[in-house]
Amino acid sequence: MMMTNNEIEQISNTLLQKYVNRGGSYKQFSKIMKEEEIKFKEMEFSNKNFLGTFTFGINNKPYIMINQNIPNIGRKNFTIAHELGHFFLKHKSQSGSFECFENDITEDKQATKNIEHEANYFASCFLMPEQKTTSAFLGMLKNSKKATNKKFLHVKKENYGVWRNICDNLTKRFGVSEAALRYRLINLKLVQFDFDM
Repeated sequence: MMMTNNEIEQISNTLLQKYVNRGGSYKQFSKIMKEEEIKFKEMEFSNKNFLGTFTFGINNKPYIMINQNIPNIGRKNFTIAHELGHFFLKHKSQSGSFECFENDITEDKQATKNIEHEANYFASCFLMPEQKTTSAFLGMLKNSKKATNKKFLHVKKENYGVWRNICDNLTKRFGVSEAALRYRLINLKLVQFDFDM
């Protein structure tokens, strides 16, 4: 049965309270994996579309492996958070593992499979918690002399510089890619884009 976004966000918030006192959630990956006894490894995979996997080993210990060749640190963080999503959302697979490819771990659009969509939404919520993200975004918008509306940014060519400034700051702060940030801010109803990026 598919989980709702609210249910996923609640699970994410519980984990954030438990593991993230301050700073970016992505900085706590090692701590989380140690506490949850998840074995983590970055490996080289020949298939460039392969991003990561979550599985249980023969000792019934959880394992997360990701492709060490993911070029973008934000994409890498999203992949790790996605695989943690499979673990914390208690996803079950007939094969016992989830092998995730480019079309499964999508930062800016719906995944084709419901279970992958859930893991993507978890990653988005975990890396960019609603309250922190909203507060940081609105704080930057309020301080921008070029932004006319201080509660919502309608990105157009003429105010693209405002977006670039906010985007550059928040992608670093939350350790995510621009695609992931854009998607989260759209979902939080904080931005709208007049053009495809």
